[in-house]
Amino acid sequence: MEKFKIIKNISKRIEISSFFFFFALISCFSAFIKNFLFFTSIILIHELGHFLTGIILGWKPDKIYIYPFGGVTKFDDDLNKPIREELLILVAGPTVQILFYLIIRNFLSLHDLRIFYNYHLSILLFNLLPIYPLDGGKLMKLLFETFISVRKSFSLVIFISLIFDVSIIIFLLKKFPLNIILMFIFLLSKIIREYRNRDYYFNKFILERYINSYHFSRVKVISSIKKMMRGYRHIIKIDNNYWTEKQYLYRLYKRK
Repeated sequence: MEKFKIIKNISKRIEISSFFFFFALISCFSAFIKNFLFFTSIILIHELGHFLTGIILGWKPDKIYIYPFGGVTKFDDDLNKPIREELLILVAGPTVQILFYLIIRNFLSLHDLRIFYNYHLSILLFNLLPIYPLDGGKLMKLLFETFISVRKSFSLVIFISLIFDVSIIIFLLKKFPLNIILMFIFLLSKIIREYRNRDYYFNKFILERYINSYHFSRVKVISSIKKMMRGYRHIIKIDNNYWTEKQYLYRLYKRK
């Protein structure tokens, strides 16, 4: 019943950027209104794929943010959620988008289909770029978190995202497509913001471990909480002393 109420009131979860309205206004007074509608519908369907899959899996939805260059779906949930669930939510976006394209193409003229297909393919490929917080960047993060610590994974993802984004901006400056350059500059600001929040995310991750009781079957011995991984419960070894996560984090927060 709770899931149904969330889905019913989904419009209240959508937050649209003021820049989006600006682009919409420009489109209304130009010959690109149809292009704008195609682009917007694909973005919304893509984000709804993430959003609805999260609800089905029992995640707590926050909002769908719509920007002139795309969208972002956020959940108000633990950072310790299972990787497989986050992967399903991540894959749902492009999957639903592809299904939407396969259905809509049957109702479009050949001319409109070419336009719709170009936007569909562009958004699909754009989202798969290894730049955080795009789907490709999130997928890269999940892959790293399967093998290395949460803290190191996040730092590595931010570094790779920065390299890719700056390289693309430099390449685009030679051809100077202003709208695309602005899109990647916008992404660059997001990457920098995520980098500044890295300590907040990690502190939230370990605080969740302290407050909540997770039941992970895999065990890993580590020498520092900075080496904590998703999907593992840890034994912390310091000076030949062994501590459970709860014991160590209790001592850590008690000192504070």
